[in-house]
Amino acid sequence: MGGKVLQKIFPALGTVNTITLYDSFAPEIAEQVKKHVLDLHRRFSLFEQGSDIFRINEQAGIKAVPVHQDTFFVLFHALSYGRETQGAFDITSGAASRLWRDAIRSAQIPSESDIAGCRRLSGLTDLILDEAGGTAFLRRNGQQMDLGGIAKGYAADEAVRTLKKYKVHNALINFGGTVIALGREQKIGIQNPFQKSGVSMAELMVKNKAVATSGSYERGFFFEGVRYHHIIDPRSGWPADSGLLSVTLIGDSAMELDALATGICVLGEKNGLPLLERRGIEAVFINSDGEVKITHGLQGKFFLKSN
Repeated sequence: MGGKVLQKIFPALGTVNTITLYDSFAPEIAEQVKKHVLDLHRRFSLFEQGSDIFRINEQAGIKAVPVHQDTFFVLFHALSYGRETQGAFDITSGAASRLWRDAIRSAQIPSESDIAGCRRLSGLTDLILDEAGGTAFLRRNGQQMDLGGIAKGYAADEAVRTLKKYKVHNALINFGGTVIALGREQKIGIQNPFQKSGVSMAELMVKNKAVATSGSYERGFFFEGVRYHHIIDPRSGWPADSGLLSVTLIGDSAMELDALATGICVLGEKNGLPLLERRGIEAVFINSDGEVKITHGLQGKFFLKSN
């Protein structure tokens, strides 16, 4: 495994991002990847004034907003994943996401009327994309878009595209748990949902593939003995109740995996499997009883750790 290892760690897209290059590559290459990801952050951020998403939300119900081609590409595919998951993945459900973010912070359940109001504000058909004009428009006043379930994946794919442009053949991209192993085979840990962050339950051997995990264990609170978490079912306005604690997907596009992992956390294993089979995506499911299931293609590449 000769050669040096170069690592760059930086915050963006609401998470910690790590680029690891093997085989003595110039630091400027990692810097170029970081620069591109920070550009994406500035376009996709929910909170930064002037970002494409901030402006779309600000002008909801008023007028269409011109957006960068990266943003348009992600929005276009997000709508497609939304339709394919029957609305279980819905970037227009930002109002509900924000409501439950505040609920988790205060450990208080929102009122039924607030939940119903936010649910009415989401709808995939309300996002109008005009390819010729390069614009995006949310039809109704008060609607909010949130790319939290897809932005990291797109950024990871773009990071790999940049690395390949510079002829980098061996690298590991880890953007907040959305991982791409480029070149050499890598061992990727899967978080134990019953343990603190960083404790893995299993390991995957991955080569030239992306891995994305979505888990309801990450953020939440207990209220009167019931746990409420941050993965919201846009169709009900409540936290998802699919029986899954964690979904890890393995495939070719981190953007696709990011979105579908979120959607399948909502849909559940039974409803999600046909969708994954159609797309040739492998999966690891961990349900609320701690039972682990893997799809057939992971035989020999997946190893449960003994406690």
